[in-house]
Amino acid sequence: MKLTTRPYQQRAIDAAVNWMRRNTESCVLDLSMSAGKSIIAAFIAHEMHKISGGKKVLVLCPNATLVQQNAEKYAMLSDEYSIYSASISKSLRYPVVFATPLSFINVLDKIGNEFCCVVVDEGDQITETIKSIIADLKGKNPLLRVCSMTGTPYRTNEGWIAEIDVDNSIIEEVSNPYYKKIVERVTPRELIELGFATPPKVINVSEKYDTSNLELTSGGTFRQGDIDQAFVGQGKKTAAVIEDVINHSNAIGARGVMIFGATIDHCREIMESLPNYNSGMINGEMGDKHNKDVIQQFRDQKIRYLVNVNMATVGFSCDHVDIIAILRATESSRLYQQILGRGMRLDPHKKEFLLLDYTDNIQKLFPSGDVFSPEIVAYGKKPSTKHNIQCPECHNVNQVTFRPNPDGFDVDSFGYFLDLAGERIEIEGQPFPAHYSRRCSHIEPLGKNEFKRCSYYWSYKQCAECGEKNDIAARKCESCSNLLIDPNSKLIAEFKAFKKDLSQVQTDAINFIRKKPFRSKAGNDALMVSFGTPDRIVQVTMSSKIMPKFYDKFLNDPTFNPRTITYKKSSSGYMHIYDFNRETDLEKFNREHVA
Repeated sequence: MKLTTRPYQQRAIDAAVNWMRRNTESCVLDLSMSAGKSIIAAFIAHEMHKISGGKKVLVLCPNATLVQQNAEKYAMLSDEYSIYSASISKSLRYPVVFATPLSFINVLDKIGNEFCCVVVDEGDQITETIKSIIADLKGKNPLLRVCSMTGTPYRTNEGWIAEIDVDNSIIEEVSNPYYKKIVERVTPRELIELGFATPPKVINVSEKYDTSNLELTSGGTFRQGDIDQAFVGQGKKTAAVIEDVINHSNAIGARGVMIFGATIDHCREIMESLPNYNSGMINGEMGDKHNKDVIQQFRDQKIRYLVNVNMATVGFSCDHVDIIAILRATESSRLYQQILGRGMRLDPHKKEFLLLDYTDNIQKLFPSGDVFSPEIVAYGKKPSTKHNIQCPECHNVNQVTFRPNPDGFDVDSFGYFLDLAGERIEIEGQPFPAHYSRRCSHIEPLGKNEFKRCSYYWSYKQCAECGEKNDIAARKCESCSNLLIDPNSKLIAEFKAFKKDLSQVQTDAINFIRKKPFRSKAGNDALMVSFGTPDRIVQVTMSSKIMPKFYDKFLNDPTFNPRTITYKKSSSGYMHIYDFNRETDLEKFNREHVA
């Protein structure tokens, strides 16, 4: 079967390829759920391989499911592709490589400068691992191109992931962008109007959880304790909500109902109100085999109700889903969009899908009422008063935020502090700007998918080799690629960032262990075990069903006194233990990097 494209897919492919022909800076494709990102990725990879004269292309996917999915589409264009993912295959034989980041990063030392392009699927999930891979490949080939695809080009705490929008305007709600420009956008509304996606029908439900106690932290997230209070142990409320879900399901003869719970305990309570013969639950603690079996039963329509916690979102595909029931609060409009995407896939037996939200997510995340138009906020940016200053080079007016000025220094029209004599105040030989902006924001369009940004810097880092001015956060000179930061400082900074990222597996020394027996709500004996480490307290629940191997050790073996603990935070927010007595991350760092 020959792979073909829809008009909007070809539009996205052309935009990405044309950008990469002319620019070395990274780009983003904003592609709605159900847009067919696998097809678009296949054509981009194939085209970049051709126009580069046969150089290699890397397609990074967040999980093995998407690796397989994308590779299958590419196979319809060419049989010369490789898969490098631990659970599928480890091959680098052919020029187009589909890989998971955690597998591919282990072979970077075997790779030269043969890669010309990296395509990042679900590019809003730009992890430190992905950044490291791109940085390594770019170090070997400074002309490396990077293209990201995502249906949600924003992050909960940081706003948008790109600096420049598709219309060449500077994006305001952004605090830490990784990509340069959104080069094309395919919206859910466009797909629905073209008949390529199923529209949602938002139902005003009568039953709702009380989420008034949920307040965002400074980082833009909910506290786990507040989530538990709002959703767990709400027996009568949960029973009434599930009764409503069942009534709606029966009314339309639903074939597939996806229910999104708040926590694992909450999902267990949901399951108590569903018919056992017609429902299943998946979560991160139930194991891959169980989860795959339940998902397959759901796909085969042997069960109607699928209950999950943060699992059936990215990469999950099931066309017959005709009801999405949301029984959880989320601070993330990105996650909400991904949940919606599970119902948008086309199926000949459905013209729409029902959206049942038993919280106030829509009111909070979509003040306009349009579930496809989220309010994007960069929580890392504090509200501030904007001031107008003129660029000394291009004379464009920039809106900037002034620094605190307790001494009452005057500020000139170009945004610099002036002393009492009217001269610019200098620090370390550079005029000191009265604002936080680093570079003039003026963008001059040169043609389709081409632009030139004004080169004036208020704050800059000057290259010792060539004298070129660079952004103060730059690691390498844009002109000569000279390293602008101390390598040791870079390593230490990266290690500190890694130790803060609980989504990555951590191994720490154990300073103390506290054990507290208790009885679960289901009436089972369990242990609450707290491990004190240099960075944090790791608290986990153990029982005969949850971490049974470790539960037996801590319950019955008084001699078991581990030196270190290996752990990470699961997608549901709980700590998961992998092992004990491994080498700590600090020990490994010192062994590898400290003489």
